[in-house]
Amino acid sequence: MIKFASCKDVKEYLPLNKIKNIVLLSQARSGSTFATHNLSKYLGFKVEDVYPEEYFLNRHFSYVKSFTKKHKNFFININEFFYRRSQLNRSDTLFLYLYRDPDQIMNSYEKAKKNGYYQSWNEFYGRYRVFFPDIDKKLNTPCFNHEIWNKQKKFFTHSMMINFDDLRELPGFKDKRDNFKNLKQIDDNKIISINLNNILNFNIFEKVYFFLRRKLESRKKNIRNY
Repeated sequence: MIKFASCKDVKEYLPLNKIKNIVLLSQARSGSTFATHNLSKYLGFKVEDVYPEEYFLNRHFSYVKSFTKKHKNFFININEFFYRRSQLNRSDTLFLYLYRDPDQIMNSYEKAKKNGYYQSWNEFYGRYRVFFPDIDKKLNTPCFNHEIWNKQKKFFTHSMMINFDDLRELPGFKDKRDNFKNLKQIDDNKIISINLNNILNFNIFEKVYFFLRRKLESRKKNIRNY
């Protein structure tokens, strides 16, 4: 029996355990766009302290690790870095895993694929399988990714798992999404516009380092760091 935390459980957990930051871990098509924008608001995070996955896409792991060290009071979402993400552990940070029913994820993926998105989705996540030889290789992508979390959660000082379906407690949750056409659509008439304008506490030397590290060690060369 999978044990999920409710939105209320998460909110009550933060002050009791002196949690300052949240890292929302998920996989593509799991509802992380809605969770990032609506759950962060429910939990009291300021808009300028919320960093959706777009801030970390195609970045080297050194970037996200430095981010968590140099920033505070943040809510971030990452859908990658499966192999190394347990190395982000901090005693003042809650690692919140967003679970979604595997069939729902697959349906969302197939819908996105028909519209020209996520053409290499299975291939990308499939490259992590070599790092987890004890997980059944026959599992489909969503189930395999869920199992990775089950293996890693013990490495986090603070970890919880929330079910996407339980986010219906939040304002704006939509049960029916068949008419949604855009990847970032969370309502009938609302599409999230991603503007990467939040302040990043990196100096020019760090930015150059991240750029060079990304160029010298690409995703194709070493998926461990992506």
